[in-house]
Amino acid sequence: MEKMIKFNARCYALIISNQGRLLVMKELWQGVSLQKLPGGGLELGEGLIECLDREIKEEFKLWSPLDWSHFYIPTHAFSSRFKPNEQLLLNYFIASNLVNEEDWAIIDHDPNLIEMIWLPLEAKQASWFSLESDRAAFLKLVRLKTQS
Repeated sequence: MEKMIKFNARCYALIISNQGRLLVMKELWQGVSLQKLPGGGLELGEGLIECLDREIKEEFKLWSPLDWSHFYIPTHAFSSRFKPNEQLLLNYFIASNLVNEEDWAIIDHDPNLIEMIWLPLEAKQASWFSLESDRAAFLKLVRLKTQS
């Protein structure tokens, strides 16, 4: 791991449908195809929830307002895949309310947003994610849902 010289704070959303599936995305980031949770980078002067709300509005043309609760933060250091000298501060939030799948659609005019998918909440689906931290958040969610 290269020496890290700065932080990059990021916020990601766990949005579950009435059908018990999780909203996930395929997108291009710096030319690399990623399978990930919705969300992205915190902008200067922005709070974590403001970041999530902005990212949702930037990625989806149809969406519904959500109430967020903090869900997961990795406890070990992650460096950025694209900027190895940046340490990622990853925050995962879960929507308190379930959503209707038909009320959601990805925006059309961003060539980096490839597709949105409703992924079943099954442990075997964890391998779908490109990013280790998304897999860990997903598995925590699956464990929580199977216990309740």
